[in-house]
Amino acid sequence: MATEASAGRRLRLRGLTAGPHLLAALVVFGSWELYGRVGNPVVMPPVSAVLTGLFDITFGGPLPGALLSSLQLLFVGFATALGLGTLLGILIGRYSLANRVFGPFLNAMYATPDIALLPLILLWFGFGMTGRVVVVFLAAFFPIMINTYSGVRDAPADLLEVGAAFGVDSELGRLRKVILPAALPLIMAGYRLGIGRAVVGMAVAEVYLRLGGLGTLIVQYGAAFRTDLLIAAILPLPLLGIVLTKVFERIENHFQYWRNV
Repeated sequence: MATEASAGRRLRLRGLTAGPHLLAALVVFGSWELYGRVGNPVVMPPVSAVLTGLFDITFGGPLPGALLSSLQLLFVGFATALGLGTLLGILIGRYSLANRVFGPFLNAMYATPDIALLPLILLWFGFGMTGRVVVVFLAAFFPIMINTYSGVRDAPADLLEVGAAFGVDSELGRLRKVILPAALPLIMAGYRLGIGRAVVGMAVAEVYLRLGGLGTLIVQYGAAFRTDLLIAAILPLPLLGIVLTKVFERIENHFQYWRNV
C-alpha cells in the first residue's frame, strides 16, 4: 500500500510540474505560429511550415544521412576529448609537477577563442575529417579537463585518511577507490557540459571548415532562403544536445545510486 501511495504521489507531482511546461509551450509555439502567418514567412515561418519541412527532409529526404555523418564526427571528436581531458585533468589535479608544467599552456589555450584557431586548424590539418575532429575536440576538451581537475584536486582529505585506515596505501588504489569516486559528480558534470559544447563544435566545423552533415543542409537552405527548411535542419542540433546530456545524467545516476538510498 505504501508503494502504491508513493507512486500515486509521484504521478500527481509529475502532473503538477508538467502543467506549467505545457502552458509555456502553448504560449511560445502559438505566438510563433501566429507571427509566422501574419508576418514575413521568409524571416520567420510558422511552426506548421517548419514541422512540414522537418517531415519532408526526414522521410525520403537528406536529413538521416546528414545526421549520421555528423554523429560520426561528433563521436570521434568527443571520445578523444573525453579520454585526453579526463587523463590530463587527473594528472594536473593530483600532481603539482604536472600542474606546473601543463597549467600555463592549458590556461593560454582556454583563453583563446576557438573561432580564432580555425585558420590555423585549416592550415595544419586541412579540410578533411582530421581538421573537423580537432574543432570538436577543442570545444569539448576544456569543460571535461577543468571539471576533472577540480574534482580530483578537491578530494576531501578525511576520505584519504579513512582509505589509508582501511589499507588503501598505493597511489593507484587511492585514485581508484577514493579520489575518483569522490570526484565523480564534478567529472560527470564536465562530461555533460562537454557533450553540449561538442555539438556546437560539430556544427562550426561542418559549416566553416568543410560542408558536411547537418552543416551542408544549413548552408544550402540558408542560401536558398528556405527558412522553414533551415530551421528544420537546425532543430536536430539542440535536440541532440538535450538527449546526449540526459544520457550522461542517467549514467551519473547509475554510478551514484547511493544518493537515492
